[in-house]
Amino acid sequence: MGGLTMLFNRPRAERVMEREGLDALLLADPRTFIYATDFPVPSTFSFLDRPFLALVFGDRDHTAAVVPSWDFEDMKRRSWVPEILGYTEFATDMDGDLLPSWKAALDRLLPASARVGFEERYLPAWILSAIGELRPNLRLVPAQAAIRDIRSVKTPDEIARIRVATTAMEEAVGDMFAATRDGVTETRLGRVYAAGVAARGCENIANFVLGFGPGGAVSHAVPGERKLRAGDAIRFDLGARYQGYHADTAVTRMWKSMSTEQENLYLGCLDSQRAAAELLRAGRPVRELYDAAIRVARKRIPTFRMEHVGHGLGVEHHESPPLIGGGEAVLEADMVINVETLFLDPEHGGFAIEDTYLVTETGAQQITGFDRQPVLEPV
Repeated sequence: MGGLTMLFNRPRAERVMEREGLDALLLADPRTFIYATDFPVPSTFSFLDRPFLALVFGDRDHTAAVVPSWDFEDMKRRSWVPEILGYTEFATDMDGDLLPSWKAALDRLLPASARVGFEERYLPAWILSAIGELRPNLRLVPAQAAIRDIRSVKTPDEIARIRVATTAMEEAVGDMFAATRDGVTETRLGRVYAAGVAARGCENIANFVLGFGPGGAVSHAVPGERKLRAGDAIRFDLGARYQGYHADTAVTRMWKSMSTEQENLYLGCLDSQRAAAELLRAGRPVRELYDAAIRVARKRIPTFRMEHVGHGLGVEHHESPPLIGGGEAVLEADMVINVETLFLDPEHGGFAIEDTYLVTETGAQQITGFDRQPVLEPV
């Protein structure tokens, strides 16, 4: 077997599949494919009509994968998956043991009859139709929620990758702080951050939020040409990805000085985030974190409103469980959870606090390490 790590939480998958009455899982989401196979390649995201599929069987500890010819040999070298079938998009006279299509590969792997869970948001109709033709007695069961449940509790190898991504993210933020000066633009600091992440062997992620003053007071602030001035709130919400796994944080710093109004809004978000984070431990209902965050924030910010105050983190930067007021989920050991608070004020700027934690039986270990000092001084 080519790979040395096991990202996939097999024991949890077997328990969830038994609970849901599933014999197998057919995985088509590129991120879940990475999770199930440990084969993170950009082409899984780029060519959606060139499917990468993983089939996980619950009763025989077996995983198989279907990949296009371009990635077939590479995956055999790099992934632990024991059964990998390659297929061609366009036949040639040198195809060797490649199968003529992904449909032919599925025909080899699918059982004659079974209950197979699939990701209903990601498996396209043309694949579903082909499976119906190949296996009329196979029952396909929507299982998006169950698959996200499996992914919610992390293996040691997953946690290690999140830590690598987090270190790169935080060091790149340090580069950004070092480049901060009067008159610097949002786009300039954004480029410094992106270069810092790449220099540390990680990818910058698409959801990159950065704004100064009023420019940071919109939810998904896009860096522009606004120039930094003393007293501006610098707000960013950003991350990094390492071998498929995300880091994610949000920070606000006031440049050189902080007004009384800014201090009140900043402390409202900080106190709120800390109150929720202090409740992290296995067995805690997520709604208790939400309730605590809202209650504490409104002591300083009566109009404070958030639909969630955090989320899981992994191959997606927003995973299950969401920390919501009506949430029925209960925290479990080895979940990686981001706790975040945010308040946007068009006059004083955007105020955001977000940290990452590893849930334990007795509490949580903080993975991110920002000091949360509110004022940024020139270096």
